Amino acid sequence: MSKQPAKLWWGQPQNFNDRKNERKISWLELFYDLVYVAAISQLTHQIATHPTWQTMGYSFLIFCLVFWSWVNGSQYYDLHGGDSIRTRIYTFLQMLAIAAVAITIPDVFEGNQYGFAITFAIIQFLITYLWWSVGLYDPSHRVFNKFYTINYSIAFILLIISVFTNQQTSIILWIATLILNLTAPLIATQTVVTVLKERGQVFSASATIVERFGQFTIIVLTESILSTVGGVAELKNRHLDVWIVFILGILIAFLLWSLYFDMTSEQQTKKGYAYYQWLVFLHFPLLAGLSVLGACLRVCITSLASGISSATQWMFCISLATILLMINGITKIMEEDEDDRNYIRPVSRMLWLISIFILIIPMFGNYLTSFSFLALIAIILFIPVFIGIRSWVLFTFFSKG
Repeated sequence: MSKQPAKLWWGQPQNFNDRKNERKISWLELFYDLVYVAAISQLTHQIATHPTWQTMGYSFLIFCLVFWSWVNGSQYYDLHGGDSIRTRIYTFLQMLAIAAVAITIPDVFEGNQYGFAITFAIIQFLITYLWWSVGLYDPSHRVFNKFYTINYSIAFILLIISVFTNQQTSIILWIATLILNLTAPLIATQTVVTVLKERGQVFSASATIVERFGQFTIIVLTESILSTVGGVAELKNRHLDVWIVFILGILIAFLLWSLYFDMTSEQQTKKGYAYYQWLVFLHFPLLAGLSVLGACLRVCITSLASGISSATQWMFCISLATILLMINGITKIMEEDEDDRNYIRPVSRMLWLISIFILIIPMFGNYLTSFSFLALIAIILFIPVFIGIRSWVLFTFFSKG
């Protein structure tokens, strides 16, 4: 009897078996997503300020670590969260930790890794504890969370060690941390599939978690809008070319939004644990690419008079090609109805071709100004969007007549 009041006011993790495939995304989840804007903005700013391969490499590593924390926080809420004081407090602590991580990101690029290592170790500890604690309330879940607990605990130790090493060693330890974090669900695959099969269940990505990925994609894509606006605001003489480039920057972001959501929205992943893992892992390079793209847009705009460097063109085009290929990959794991198929299939074939073409552009970069470079990118991205809409219109309004 004494434990019942505590359960009422404190709450406990939702049981894995009670998970809903479809539910309304809570306001707390939306608020939780927004704190990641701070961390992503810091990374975008670093690339825009120092568009070098080393900066992009550091940014990619840090982005993957930050995005991993979002994936875990979102997945935990989807499986075990609820409207309880416990959920609110631990969500707040994660938000606080990520905000602190965002503050320390610039230090990494200045050769000081200590603040980032400490603050990220805090988020690592919180996530590890949350997954471990599920087994306290639901012993049947221990067969699953042990893989997370072991890998995440080792990763936490590596982060603590990195506080006391030089930056080069720290980077190696952070890469090992990322590998441990990412491989936990992969190592658990066979056990999850086998045990759930014995229980008569199949683990698949819920409609809600798929929607959460879409919302996070919008958050990262917003950086392209902010970079375009910020780049134009930096220019003192805003002649006609500047305003046209402004339109091109917003148009590129809009076309990428169109491709991602027209190819993947209003759909669910195919049934099975493996398809959920594909959903997660395909978004790592996709979202990192969007972050780099946003930074490169700002560089292109602020370099309107002097021209963009070859390195920036390569970063832009590699990121863009990666985004398009990852969108294509995501379509392969989603269920399609007939309407979706008539849009997706012709666009999917086109994305392969234009990705190759985009990677050729920097080879002729010396002949392109910032204006012509962005115009060419916008035209290329418009082609698959136009083809997709045309196919959908023909099927929807003319095929049944």
